[in-house]
Amino acid sequence: MTRGTNMLDYKVLSERDSRFSGKFDLDQLEAALNSYATEGWRIAAGLSAMSSWKSAKFEVLVFLERDKKSPGR
Repeated sequence: MTRGTNMLDYKVLSERDSRFSGKFDLDQLEAALNSYATEGWRIAAGLSAMSSWKSAKFEVLVFLERDKKSPGR
């Protein structure tokens, strides 16, 4: 996908992300989003999805995007 002439990179952030250190809560999510923002990531979308049909457990997913770095940048 492109925005103008820039290519984009995408990342999916979930409660399994290593930045949560096994503990997922809103404070940890905010800290993770702020940390990714310092790396140039911005939120493209977010949703709650069922992670397993057997357990019917819902998981928060946040889709991040940033401009793709061109070689030599």
